[in-house]
Amino acid sequence: MADLTRTALEGIGDDVVLIARVGQDLSAYRLTYSHAAFAVRTHPAGAWSVVHKLNTCGTATSALYDEGLINFFSDAPVRYQAGIWRLAPAVQARLKNALLGNKARDYHEPHYSLAAYPFSTRYQNSNGWVLEMLAYAIAPEGAATTRATAQTWLASTGYQPTELALGTMTRLSARISKANIAFDDHPSSLRWKGRIQTVSVESIVTWLRTLPNGCQAMGCPELPIVLPPAGP
Repeated sequence: MADLTRTALEGIGDDVVLIARVGQDLSAYRLTYSHAAFAVRTHPAGAWSVVHKLNTCGTATSALYDEGLINFFSDAPVRYQAGIWRLAPAVQARLKNALLGNKARDYHEPHYSLAAYPFSTRYQNSNGWVLEMLAYAIAPEGAATTRATAQTWLASTGYQPTELALGTMTRLSARISKANIAFDDHPSSLRWKGRIQTVSVESIVTWLRTLPNGCQAMGCPELPIVLPPAGP
């Protein structure tokens, strides 16, 4: 899968792309991809390194990592499938500078929750970091310089999170049994109705497609990459 993806990336002239992979089966929530990241063509860690946020072994913390494509696809997904989205040149340039410097850390919150609410700075999930980095790179200069201002700008542009319908017992069970899930950052008006809103890959791409300056082509088309299942 890493070789297929690298070949696809070498076939385009971009410096930074948005990339996502399938992980666990999210079809019950009508979602395909579980994890988004940025792939950077020229990086000290190696060509086409993936820069992303990862939860630390099921704990309530996270960190930013620079990894190769092999590691990016090493989590035993339900199937080997990835998507690539080509960003506008100006967006790539700002992202590249941020990802190779220290700016990317300004948008990283180490307090991790898989179900983090996108308009709160209390927690953050992996896709939330990607979304806020995109806000920084796309927003007018000075409009999204912190996590809080990035979230304000995202709301002003009409970003809509993915809403998951989770009952009280489901939420309680998840909160008790898993350290990396919290719901206390969600508005009570939504939480007590079982309406959990969070950042998904699909919500990021849907938002990008509404912007005039986010992607290279209108509609922000996906370049899909699928590794066929091994034969018997």
